Amino acid sequence: MKTQTLPLILAVSAAIAAGPTNAATTGSLGFAGQVDSGTCNLAAGDVSRTITLPTVKVADFDNAVSVGETPFQVTAECESDIRNVTFLFTGTADSGNGMLFNNTGSATGLGIWLKAGATGTTIPANGTELERSRTVATSASRAVLDASAAYHKNDAAVGRGTLVSAATLSITYD
Repeated sequence: MKTQTLPLILAVSAAIAAGPTNAATTGSLGFAGQVDSGTCNLAAGDVSRTITLPTVKVADFDNAVSVGETPFQVTAECESDIRNVTFLFTGTADSGNGMLFNNTGSATGLGIWLKAGATGTTIPANGTELERSRTVATSASRAVLDASAAYHKNDAAVGRGTLVSAATLSITYD
């Protein structure tokens, strides 16, 4: 009998020495992130740019209301997921013709006539936001707006001097 009790005593002693068994601890991990759409910026050369119109003469307006039309482009450079860019023009309207951007130079009777290139439609200084904006689809991560500017009579007599005008251009995109 002694031989049979010894293994039982050893088994109980080993179980007591091992102590209680610990359960595995569990937890959870949360993950958070965000995916934003890309961005667009005006091309570096279009951020603060002057469009120089040709020199014209007062007599050029004898038989025309608009002269010196000068084509130009403005470009937005975008990331690849951007599909459309809207160019919005704002500025002070000419007091003689609200469709024109005002002249702060010394020439009289003139304003700047701004047009969208391909369609030739006026971008009116005093127009609604919709009338003053043009949306262009991107191609190869760029949106290019063709436009033109010209001297335009504002219903007053044209007098010599400088023509200086400004428009602010902002972009939105999707």
